[in-house]
Amino acid sequence: MKYRFSDLADISKLQELMGSLYWLTDIAIGIIEADGTFLFCAGWRGLCTAGTQKTCDCHAYISTHLDPVSYTCRQCPTGMMHYACPIVVEGEHLASVYIGGFFTEPPDEVSVSLDASNRGLDPAEYRKALGKFSVIPPMRLTLLLKYLKDQANMLADIGLQRLQQMEALNSLRLNEERLHYLSCHDPLTDLQNRISFEEGMTAMDNDSTLPVALMIMDLDGLKHVNDSLGHPAGDSLLRAAAKILMKSAPPESTVSRIGGDEFAILLPNASRNTITAIQRRIFAEIEQYNAASNHPALGLSIGFAVADAAPFAMRELFKEADADMYRNKGLRSQQKRGSNEPFR
Repeated sequence: MKYRFSDLADISKLQELMGSLYWLTDIAIGIIEADGTFLFCAGWRGLCTAGTQKTCDCHAYISTHLDPVSYTCRQCPTGMMHYACPIVVEGEHLASVYIGGFFTEPPDEVSVSLDASNRGLDPAEYRKALGKFSVIPPMRLTLLLKYLKDQANMLADIGLQRLQQMEALNSLRLNEERLHYLSCHDPLTDLQNRISFEEGMTAMDNDSTLPVALMIMDLDGLKHVNDSLGHPAGDSLLRAAAKILMKSAPPESTVSRIGGDEFAILLPNASRNTITAIQRRIFAEIEQYNAASNHPALGLSIGFAVADAAPFAMRELFKEADADMYRNKGLRSQQKRGSNEPFR
């Protein structure tokens, strides 16, 4: 679990609700995160830290000694009581409910005088201030501690419901993101798919930035590999080609798998010189792959088209690049296998 209690509850509403309880009972109440941070505490009057010698450490003690299973209890030198009960959500201690600032019997005069002396306070004024705190008899304390536990359990239920809602929403968001990804990507190569490619062409039709280039690639011999070695071998070749294209294409380009053995690269602001440089990188990567691989040799036939003046239409540019690819494919079939030099 990666959440804090403050992520799962409306702290401002809890503060308002618990503040009302303080005004009715005169007992301080609040919420402490599991790391000891007080989110709020209605009714904390600060006497435990008053004076020049702040020897009473009940606030710090409660914060650093929270029990993830049972009550945390602290009794000040004057006899003032402080309790905290854990809020546990799915087995994890996220926070604690605090109540305190009351006595279970009237303050002992000797203890009050000694504490006042230790902290540099006027004993009479200190006794007067402590006299404003409630004295809770044993029977009422039992009921108060039961309320504290019930409150912690109720807040744990609220936290659990909110946690389940948040996890359900997060799962839904992740599923939506996954579905969106799958809708525009090819599952085999992780390249963008034909739908995304078509959308990219439409966007470039509406973009006046020139020059605009389009490269079309066809994987040589895929059918032969599938027929002779099986589709897993063909899939491996397709993935290898996709990695080479992604590595060779500039960051601003869009690489897509648009058919069984066809790939395309959309390139904004790309000149013919840029295309030639990309082709050289592709063929160099293919040469390295074939030299280092025991798999079937990889070969790509590449065609391209560039629009460097308006008006232009991406559909026409696609036809031009596709025709150029098939011309080059025909030339490749007449040459010895293994020569991967660009045809430009």
